[in-house]
Amino acid sequence: MGVSGRGLAQPAAQGIRLMVTTDVVPPAAGRNMTVNSISLIASSLLTGILGLVFWGAAGRLYPAAEVGVAAALITSALMLSMLSMLSIDTVYERFLPLAGEKAGTLITRGYLLVAVTALLAGWALVAFGPRDELFTSRWAMVGYPLLVMVLAVFTLLDKTAVGLGVTKWSAVKNLVHAVIKLAVLFALVWTGSGASIVLAWGATAAAGTLLVLAAMRRRWRTHAQFRQPSELPARAQLLSYVGSSFGITTLWIIGPLVVPLIIVSRFGAAANAHFAVTWAIINALYFAVHLVMSPFVAEVAAHPDKVAALSTRMVQMMAVVSVVGSLGLVVIGPWVLGIIGSDYRAEGQGLLLLAAAFVPLSAVSAVYEGFARVRRKLTLMVVMRCVSTTIVVAGTVLITAHVGVIGVGWAYLAAEAIPAVVLLPPAIRWLHRARALGAL
Repeated sequence: MGVSGRGLAQPAAQGIRLMVTTDVVPPAAGRNMTVNSISLIASSLLTGILGLVFWGAAGRLYPAAEVGVAAALITSALMLSMLSMLSIDTVYERFLPLAGEKAGTLITRGYLLVAVTALLAGWALVAFGPRDELFTSRWAMVGYPLLVMVLAVFTLLDKTAVGLGVTKWSAVKNLVHAVIKLAVLFALVWTGSGASIVLAWGATAAAGTLLVLAAMRRRWRTHAQFRQPSELPARAQLLSYVGSSFGITTLWIIGPLVVPLIIVSRFGAAANAHFAVTWAIINALYFAVHLVMSPFVAEVAAHPDKVAALSTRMVQMMAVVSVVGSLGLVVIGPWVLGIIGSDYRAEGQGLLLLAAAFVPLSAVSAVYEGFARVRRKLTLMVVMRCVSTTIVVAGTVLITAHVGVIGVGWAYLAAEAIPAVVLLPPAIRWLHRARALGAL
C-alpha cells in the first residue's frame, strides 16, 4: 500500500492487520489528544463568544443595512475560503506527522495553491454572484478576492498547526484575532460603514497570518521530527484522500455559502443581520463539535496501535461537548441575544432551539467521519454530505417561503437527522470491531 509502519492500519480484506490495544491510552497520546481537543474547543467557544460580541457591537453601533451587507460579504468569503483550501488542510492534519523532511515542501506548495485558488474563487463571485446586493463600490469588488485569499490562508493555519504538533498555536491565533478585530471595529465606528466591519475582520487576519506563518516556518525547519526521512504514502493514495475530503468539504460548505445569500435576497439585509448574529452562536458549537475530530486523526497517525482507545476517548469527548453545548444554546443563547437587542432575541430564539437539536445530531456524522479518515474510506461520508447539502439548500428555499428565516433551522434539522440515522450503525460497528478484533 506504500504506507510505513507509522501509517494507518489498512482494511483486513487487503491482507494487512494491525493489532490495536484497548488498554488505557499511553500518556503521550492520550494527553496530547485531550489537551489539544480542549485547547481547540476552548478557543472555538471563546472565539465564538467574541464573534458574537463583534456582531452584537456591529449591530448596535452600525446601521442594520450596513451590518447585513458586511455579514453577507464575510460569511460568503469564509465559505469560499474553506472551499478554496481544496481539503489540503485535511492532508496536513493527517499526513504532516509522517512528512518528515518533506514537510516544508508540502506546506509551501499547498499554501501557494490555496492562495491562487482563493483569488480565483473570489473573482468568480464578484463576476457571477449577486453583485448589486453585496458590493456597494468598485473598491469592494476589487478587495473581495483578496479577502477570500487572506481568510483561506488564515484558516489553513489551523490544521497545519495540528499536523505540526502545535495545536495550541491555532487556539491562540484565533483568540487573539477575535480580540483585535473587535478593537478595530470600535476604532472605526465613526465611519458607520459596512466596509469598516469587513476591514476589521480581514486586515487583522492578514497580520495574524504573517506572524503565525513565520513561527511555523521555524518549526518545520528546526524541529527534529521534520528532519527525519519522509514516511508519506504513495502519491496516488494522497490524491485519493484529497479527492474524497474535498468532496466532503465542498458539499458541507455549499449550505453555509448559499443560505445567507438566499436570506439577504429574499428578506433583506436587516433580516440577514439578525440571522448572522444568531448563527455566530450556533457556529461556535458546530465547530467545537467537529474540532474534536482533528486531534484524534493526528494522534492516530502518530499512535496507530492505539486506535481503539483513542476512538473511545474521542466519542466520549464528542458526547460531552454536544450535550453541554446544546444546553448552553437553550439556557444562555436567548439571554445573550436579548442583551444585543430585543429584536435579535425575537428573530433568533427559534433558531437556537432548533440548533440545540440538530448540532448534537451532527456529532454522529463527525464521529463517523473521524473513523472514516482513519480508515481512508470516505465514500459513504461523501454520499451523506451530498444528501445533507441538498436538504439544506432545497429546504431553505422551500420552507423559508412559508415560515420565514426560522425555516433555515428546520432545513438543518432534517439535513443532520437523516445522515445521523444512516451513519450511527456503521460507526458503532466500527468501534466494536476495532476493540473486539484488535484490527481495523
